[in-house]
Amino acid sequence: MSLEHELDPKRDEFERLLRIAHIHQVRGEREKAQALLQQALELEPANASVWELLGDYRREAGDWQGAHDAYKHAHELVPDNATIERKYAEAVLQLTRQQEQYRQWERVLEGKDTDRSTLLPRNPGLAFMLSLLMPGVGQLYNGQFVKGGILLGIVFVCTVLFMLTPGGDDFIYNLLAYLVNPARVRGTISTTQVLTALIIFLAWVYAFIDAPISAAARNRLL
Repeated sequence: MSLEHELDPKRDEFERLLRIAHIHQVRGEREKAQALLQQALELEPANASVWELLGDYRREAGDWQGAHDAYKHAHELVPDNATIERKYAEAVLQLTRQQEQYRQWERVLEGKDTDRSTLLPRNPGLAFMLSLLMPGVGQLYNGQFVKGGILLGIVFVCTVLFMLTPGGDDFIYNLLAYLVNPARVRGTISTTQVLTALIIFLAWVYAFIDAPISAAARNRLL
């Protein structure tokens, strides 16, 4: 390094700003750190590394538009830098996703979106109660039509098989008799009845456990 470079006050100030910016960033003082980087860029506006660093700081702060602009400057300065190009692409992708979400909400607010159910949150408590009343209904409420249909189908088929089995009408009575007074049992409980009843019970338990969890996960995603 030349003596002229070592004694360059502009360069010294530039490096000082970077050091202080890093300290503020570590402390979580992102706005101060970004302001110092902006000052450093006024001294060296063609420094791609600082533009990249500014983009990193903005991205950590959740400012994807600001990160996009910083990465774009860095990419224009060094178009062959693969790391900067990747970060720039990530920012573009993130902004595209955000813009699509904004357009969807605008369509809903304007009444132009015919499928509003795909954007509205769900009440986990209501999903639980619906599935408690009938397996699969809570899933349908959450917009999980395939899962809800499968659960309803399982319950329907098992119920039909149960009722077609001889003595099916007496199952509830016999079940209560076994628990209260086995001497009052009418006939026997068939294996088919026990199996179908077990499947219905398991589907019911799965449904009222899954429905509120899925509703909460959907709300977090939205």
